[in-house]
Amino acid sequence: MSASNDLTRQIINFLFERRVFAWRAQSTGLFVQNTQSYRTSPKKGVADILAVMPPTGRLLAVEVKIGKDKISPEQAGFLINVESCGGLTFVAHDLSSFIAWYKGLAL
Repeated sequence: MSASNDLTRQIINFLFERRVFAWRAQSTGLFVQNTQSYRTSPKKGVADILAVMPPTGRLLAVEVKIGKDKISPEQAGFLINVESCGGLTFVAHDLSSFIAWYKGLAL
């Protein structure tokens, strides 16, 4: 398992333990059998993890970045759009910084 996949799994598990409905957002292209080609995802830049925060239903978008991996313009735009609609966003480089950020939220 890659470090990015591992961190994604750890964050989702952390959220589930706190009764937060969270899932890994799949935004990679899909292989189409009948055309033998790849179809791009309908929305570029979707965060790696999406969650619904209790008790308000506020959206949380978490982008996972490991090492030298950087946010693309589409990913930055997605996070800006989530924030502009009242959602929460976080760029996670490790579990401990995510946990510290989460514990600092006034929910």
